[in-house]
Amino acid sequence: MHETLIKTLNTIATHDRRIVFVGSDLPYNDMKELRLAFPQRFFMEGIAEQYVVGMAAGLASGGLIPYVHAMAAFITRRAFEQVFIDIGLQRLPVRLVGSGCGLDLTTLGPTHMALEDVALLRQVPNMGICIPRSAKELQRLMLSSIEWDGPLYIRLTYDQASKNGRGPIGEMGRACVLRSGKEALIVSTGVVSSAIYEVEELLVQGGLDPEVLHFPTLRPFDSESLCISAGKTDKVIVVEEHHRDGGLGSKVIETLADANILRPTTRIGTWFEPSLSYGAPADAAASFGLRGSALANAILAASGRALRSIWPIVAE
Repeated sequence: MHETLIKTLNTIATHDRRIVFVGSDLPYNDMKELRLAFPQRFFMEGIAEQYVVGMAAGLASGGLIPYVHAMAAFITRRAFEQVFIDIGLQRLPVRLVGSGCGLDLTTLGPTHMALEDVALLRQVPNMGICIPRSAKELQRLMLSSIEWDGPLYIRLTYDQASKNGRGPIGEMGRACVLRSGKEALIVSTGVVSSAIYEVEELLVQGGLDPEVLHFPTLRPFDSESLCISAGKTDKVIVVEEHHRDGGLGSKVIETLADANILRPTTRIGTWFEPSLSYGAPADAAASFGLRGSALANAILAASGRALRSIWPIVAE
């Protein structure tokens, strides 16, 4: 996704002189294209996320549209007060791009893992939240981000599954059906939606014919599509690479409860587990039931289907 981010930023900055880039301790070589093309609109700051957010707020107050790129854990947790007060309350057009989300950085431990970023930013006034599942979807959301009224968070991943562009491409504020089915409703967001595509055959072998509804944005949230799809089933399964409290699962339950059509809902996501805080991202994702056969097993178990003995079972 990183390459797509840079190319798209280059495109929109070419056509809109309001666009400026602000980075926080990122490799200069990775940003060479932007730095050379727009030297007067390119700023690389140090490890000072609170300062960077305040700087971006100042730029936005002057009529510019800053795209701030930093590690997701630091731009959300460490700079939360500045995000809330400096850009959220002021409804400033600052775009926060968080990389290394979810389980991407398990090799660096829990200090670098962003698994509660969405829960935090759902509390920020006026904050839009984008969670693209693929590079193609990121490009579309980036192009839409220019005219977004207020601050916006764009959650990126390094996961190779994000290269899977199969199926419809989501857009701002609109959920999209990745698979039509007549049994359980699977609701997902981000790269997990692409991972579900990869285990579709295993789900069918397990006797499940689900509908898969993908949300590229959690704010704005497509409540109408969720209610329509949920109204056709008696079971909802939410899958996300985020802690199960405060993210997509919480939003789904809240929305269905408000619409008075709440269904039995299972949330498949992460939780704080010290033993899984270090190691390979792929191993951690499988341990939480978020990739491969472990994902298929978790979905089948949530739907009440028997697990296939040939697939490794991951216990919570």
